[in-house]
Amino acid sequence: MDKVLIVDDDPIFLDRLREELQKYVGQFRLVTATNGAEAIEIMEKERISVLITDLDMPQIDGLELLAHMRKHRPQIPCVVMTEPKTPDVEDKADRDSIFRYIAKPFGADQLFVLIMEGLERLDEGLFWREHRNK
Repeated sequence: MDKVLIVDDDPIFLDRLREELQKYVGQFRLVTATNGAEAIEIMEKERISVLITDLDMPQIDGLELLAHMRKHRPQIPCVVMTEPKTPDVEDKADRDSIFRYIAKPFGADQLFVLIMEGLERLDEGLFWREHRNK
């Protein structure tokens, strides 16, 4: 079963998302981390299909995590959660490693659509081919 990793330093937010995404059990398995270092550790042990990350976190922040993904796991679609998306976020982030943005606050249904789109693109190999050719 595909695994989706959500990374955010707010445990209450992660618990809420986990609860709201329960209705999609059977579509994917949800894994969570509270910072980029924990996320990298999880990815060393488990195969992750989609990464969803906040940017502002302790230890390894979202930008560093995206750089890691670009270098070590470019085939994995990455979704960035932002406090409303601003141009400076796009300037700071490595656009090539980002599949989609989603602005906080958002609902589980909105996130589910992005997760399924990411899984579909991963299954079809589209994300990998698009980013390998850049």
